[in-house]
Amino acid sequence: MRTTMSPLAAWTASLAATAASTYALDACAAAAGAGLVASGLLADLGHRSVVALLVVSYAVWVFGLRANLRANGSLLAATGASTNVLSKLAYDVTGRRWAASLAYAGTEVAKEVPYYTAAFGAAVVTDAITTDEALVFLAGANVGAALYEGGLARLTRTVLARRRGHASSGMD
Repeated sequence: MRTTMSPLAAWTASLAATAASTYALDACAAAAGAGLVASGLLADLGHRSVVALLVVSYAVWVFGLRANLRANGSLLAATGASTNVLSKLAYDVTGRRWAASLAYAGTEVAKEVPYYTAAFGAAVVTDAITTDEALVFLAGANVGAALYEGGLARLTRTVLARRRGHASSGMD
């Protein structure tokens, strides 16, 4: 059963969710990255190992993002709202979940630019941060982002399940 929100409510919810989600994702990712560097747990890894860690962290991030893309597609189909306003726009324009997912994923990839700029900018302007520490920060940020994306996917699925339960009880 498809139960949608009014267009205004869906856009309002999508804008609010995008703002909250962007802030929360960045806070989780930055804290995880900074925490991993500050812990010193990986300080003795060689450069190749740090690069390998970064590659693995992107694979972990992709799994978290994949879960969230699926949950967001279900949210769009059920309510017309999204946790990413560009995803909602793509869905509204095309009516296709793959377009919504592409817009969502594109937004997430674009969010990587400030992390790379900050990490390597800091490594360039100060001797206190090494290139390897910048890479460890990015790896930690990716794992933090993956955990956030997975958590948001779980929350979205929970909300949808409760909504379906509420609608089927005749209380909608």
